[in-house]
Amino acid sequence: MKTVAEMSVDELRELIRQVVAEQREYFLDEDGWLVFTNEEAYARYLALHPDKMPSELRACFIDENGVKAYYSDYELTEEGLKRLEEGRRQIAEGRFVTLEESRRRRMSREARKKKAV
Repeated sequence: MKTVAEMSVDELRELIRQVVAEQREYFLDEDGWLVFTNEEAYARYLALHPDKMPSELRACFIDENGVKAYYSDYELTEEGLKRLEEGRRQIAEGRFVTLEESRRRRMSREARKKKAV
């Protein structure tokens, strides 16, 4: 192992980059998500925000396979409950929506959201 005095500027820069990367528990990705380097740090972050669902925090962690992962909501949001109740009501009334119709409706909703922005 070289001493700092024996290292080139590039070698020293790389050493510092590695040390900083090891100490960093999270970073912001290009989409604005808070990405944690391990699940434990992510779980601690969720515990700091008990009033919010995991999907509302725009945060995730890198799992052991190197994939970004996040916890699902452990309870339905108000919107999710409404959608579930509406679906149950439609089934009870004998009204069914085909997969194609469901996709068409979703695309229409997304197009309206984009226009609003």
